[in-house]
Amino acid sequence: MRDDMAAVIVERPRIKPRNCRKGRRQDWNDLPSREGMRRSHALRGERKTLNENLAPLRRYLERQVGRPWNNVYSEIAKHLRVDHTVQQHVRDHLRDFVAIKPRRIAHWWDPARAWWQPFYVQAVTGLLCRTDRLPEEQARRRAKRNRPPERLERIALGEHDELRLISGLWYHLRLAPLPEPVYEIRHEVQKLVPNGYFARAGVCGIEHAVRRLVSPKTFDLATRGWIAPGPEIDDLQSWALYRRDHPRRVYAVAKRVLSRRELRRHGLSNPPPRDL
Repeated sequence: MRDDMAAVIVERPRIKPRNCRKGRRQDWNDLPSREGMRRSHALRGERKTLNENLAPLRRYLERQVGRPWNNVYSEIAKHLRVDHTVQQHVRDHLRDFVAIKPRRIAHWWDPARAWWQPFYVQAVTGLLCRTDRLPEEQARRRAKRNRPPERLERIALGEHDELRLISGLWYHLRLAPLPEPVYEIRHEVQKLVPNGYFARAGVCGIEHAVRRLVSPKTFDLATRGWIAPGPEIDDLQSWALYRRDHPRRVYAVAKRVLSRRELRRHGLSNPPPRDL
C-alpha cells in the first residue's frame, strides 16, 4: 500500500480562483521583506481543497483479492494511523467496500440479495473475495442480460403522425394540437375548519378568486375518451400535473389499422388473435 494513500484519497490540488492573475499586484516597495510560502496563495484565494477520491482504495482492494483479510488490514493499519483525522477517515471508508461479517439482505422483492459491498471476507478461510463472483450474483446478472426488451408501443413518424399499439393492434394516428384553454375568474368561498384551541369557533369561509377552465373537452379517438385542453385551475401546480400526463398536448383526430405491407415496412407485427 502506498505511504501517501490518505493524501491521494482526501487531498486535492490547488484550484485557481476566477478572475485571478498570477503574481502580486502591489508595488515592490510595498511588499514585505519576508513572507511565508502559503501567504501568496492565501491572498489570491488559491487554497487546497478536500475531497474524496475513493478509486485508489478500491483498486488497492481489487489487487488484494485472494489474500487473508488480516494481512491486508494489517498493511492498511500500518500506513493509516488512528490518531490522524484524515487517515482515520480513510479507514472508515473500508466499511463501504468490505463486508467483514457478510449477512444476507432479505427483501420482499429480492429474498436472495447479497450484501451491498463489492468485497467480503469469507467466514471459513478468512480470505478477501469479490461479491460479484457469488453464484446468486452471477445468476442475477445473467437474468438482467437475458431480460426481454420492453415492447415498443409508439413510433413517431412526424409532428402530426405516429404509430401506436392499441389493444394489440397497430394503428396509424393523425394528431392535432389541443385548443388553447380559456379561463374565467370566479369568486369562490373556501371552507376552513379550525382545530386546536379555536375549534369551538366553528367552520369559517374565505373568499378568493379562482381561474376556472371554461373550454369544452375534446374527444380523443386513440383513447376513446375526453381530454381537457388544460387543467381545471390555472395555477403552477395544476399545470405541472397536467403537463406530466399530457406532455405534447395533442389528441388523435383520425386512426386506421395498419395493413400487412405497412407492418412489414416498419418491421412490426400484430399478435395472433386469441382462440375463443
